[in-house]
Amino acid sequence: QEVEHLRTMAYADYLKTEHWDRIRKAAYKRADYRCQMCYAQGMLHTHHRTYERRGRERDSDVIVLCEPCHERFHGINED
Repeated sequence: QEVEHLRTMAYADYLKTEHWDRIRKAAYKRADYRCQMCYAQGMLHTHHRTYERRGRERDSDVIVLCEPCHERFHGINED
């Protein structure tokens, strides 16, 4: 029931949950607090590789990216 609630709530609200905070912190720790693309430290984001298991994410469902890599991944500010 909890998982279903997490899966169906608005994504912006999901990112404010204790569940997501635990997922995010565990991902940072696994990545040694570095970007998994360029190995930079600093402004890090936790990025869903897939949303299919939202609410019951596997470790491989999320990666840690620095802000520039996250923007590149989403095609933001590309020339």
